[in-house]
Amino acid sequence: MSIVLKKNVLKKKYEIIKKNLNRYNQNFLKKINLKYIVLCEDLSISKINTAGIPDHLMKTLILDLRFNKKYFERVIHHELFHIINDGFKELFDEDEWKKFNDKNFKYADCSTCSKKLGLDTYQDTNGFFTEYSKTIPSEDMAEVFSHLITDRYQNTNDNILNQKVEFIKDKLSKIDNTFEF
Repeated sequence: MSIVLKKNVLKKKYEIIKKNLNRYNQNFLKKINLKYIVLCEDLSISKINTAGIPDHLMKTLILDLRFNKKYFERVIHHELFHIINDGFKELFDEDEWKKFNDKNFKYADCSTCSKKLGLDTYQDTNGFFTEYSKTIPSEDMAEVFSHLITDRYQNTNDNILNQKVEFIKDKLSKIDNTFEF
């Protein structure tokens, strides 16, 4: 890829990231302890491609610029939610979250222990926005958050999903009562 083309791609991705991070005010970003955004290509963890890596302790969000553009904007918010979750574990109780699901549903032991990697938004949600939501509770929460922030959630007859949405909204209001979706 030529340098000019790479610069154009970087500029486009930068504008997308900027637009999406502008959804949050500076005070909120300070509260969740986010200070740095690192942009890279072909990001992976243990040979598994990943869209991003949140590092709450280093105040850093790492994003893969080459990740599927169809999901890129949602990924920004998904990974940002992991920063939020890591900083406020006491608010985002996974046992409370699990109770929203059908009693027969079980999450995987870890997000990489599952083949459920699909990021397409379900038409028939049945408690989950995406296949990836079904891996572990924190990924489910991040998918709910990313759908809320990117306006991909419409109030539906899905009682489970509606409870999850209210849970996320309630917990975020405890971090910053001026936060708006």
